[in-house]
Amino acid sequence: MSTPYSGKMELHIPEPLLTTLQEIGNIAGENAYLVGGSVRDLLLERENLDIDIVVVGDGIQLAKEMHRVWKGKIQVHHQFGTASVTPENPDKPKVDFVTARCETYNKSGTLPKVVPGSITDDLHRRDFTINALAMQIDTSNFGTIIDKVSGIGDLRSRTIQVLHDKSYTDDPTRIFRAIRYACRYSFNIAESDCNLINDAIPYLSDISGERIRNEIDRVLLEPNAPKILNELAKFGILSVISPHWKIPPSFPEDFQLAQKAISWSSQSLENDSICSNMILWMTLFGRHEKQGIPTYIIEYLCFRLVLEHKLVKFFGDSKHRPSTFSSKELTKIQITNVGIDLSENVLLEHHNGKWCIIDYEKKKTIVYEEGIMYKIRSPFTTLQCLYSVLDSLNATITSSEIYRILKPYPLEALVLSISDPNISKIQYDNINEFLLTLRFIQPIISGNDLIEWGEKPGKNFESILKTIFSEQLDGNIRSKSEAYSYFKQKTDIG
Repeated sequence: MSTPYSGKMELHIPEPLLTTLQEIGNIAGENAYLVGGSVRDLLLERENLDIDIVVVGDGIQLAKEMHRVWKGKIQVHHQFGTASVTPENPDKPKVDFVTARCETYNKSGTLPKVVPGSITDDLHRRDFTINALAMQIDTSNFGTIIDKVSGIGDLRSRTIQVLHDKSYTDDPTRIFRAIRYACRYSFNIAESDCNLINDAIPYLSDISGERIRNEIDRVLLEPNAPKILNELAKFGILSVISPHWKIPPSFPEDFQLAQKAISWSSQSLENDSICSNMILWMTLFGRHEKQGIPTYIIEYLCFRLVLEHKLVKFFGDSKHRPSTFSSKELTKIQITNVGIDLSENVLLEHHNGKWCIIDYEKKKTIVYEEGIMYKIRSPFTTLQCLYSVLDSLNATITSSEIYRILKPYPLEALVLSISDPNISKIQYDNINEFLLTLRFIQPIISGNDLIEWGEKPGKNFESILKTIFSEQLDGNIRSKSEAYSYFKQKTDIG
């Protein structure tokens, strides 16, 4: 390991960051430091828009003082001793202020116990040596680097390594960050860290789905996400989350398609709230089920990682409600006893307060809670389904048929498909017609109109409304009077 370093270094600090740091230093004196990734990227001469200031004392109080100087907005989180200030001047960066702290972990994978600490304490709680750097910003010592753990040496040797041997088991999500940083900067993970990572991987099963999802969200925001995910897969990290989670071979190509789709939607659908994150996850799961992840595995991952989904009850039997079962007692036999037929190849896992049952042979995923069975419904499964119906969008299709076929799909799946260079021009034109025109058309008539025309509410109501709306979409009905004539004609014939 390289020796620690402290001293001034030649740094190119661009405006307006330089002025911002000097203004903070003038008010805080020796109690405030630029820390972590901000210092790392300054030394690497890389842009970093996350400006983190650690304050020995009261980070919130300093944030309030800077807010009085900069105006703008302030967000305070008293429970964490943190605050964020967004200056009124749009040229000035947003700054996060954190009270220096010391952390201790009582159990692997749990959140740490936090108490106020010194700048040395705060640096020693960080994940990697290259992130355990601080820069003084007071007037007398501005630009002085504080390096207690040889972070500068590891920057020079392009090495990723943790501060102590229990770092990965204390917080297994650091495994994601180690690989992400290594791929982002073209660094090498230290051999000792590779061994520590392998030892800590089993602890990932104890990490909440939200925390794992947050780390993968960060990976998907990286320009080289396919490379990072490939490295995660090589370490066996994805298979710990789900034994059948494999990166589709088409993901590098699909990831580029996702970037294209996000760009297209921002320009063509600027008034819609398109979830870029959903587009990225959809491509991670694969566009085609033959090459991607099976639907029942996607359903499981949506439940495990708390991606958007809903549970739809499809079975419940109060006679077998297992009120005496604890969260660790449920077995395959007990599930079978309440009426669910399972194959031999079944996985039972307890997540998010419920049981998740994956039947690999029957290719289905079920959520179980207190005698009630649920199916998982998620928009993330829809892309593969959409691709299976694209052949229906042919040259002879009517507008109403386009509407009927495409209406059930989320916008994110549709913008992915329309951005795909492999779809035909006819398919492109049909999807484009739906996105830009058909989905905005409002029905000319409502149920109240049918009542006025003498139709009694009943089973035919919805069918009549759908039929008239289809005629409207196809241009055969253009006004309420034409709708009434069509209605009378059909009822008279009927």
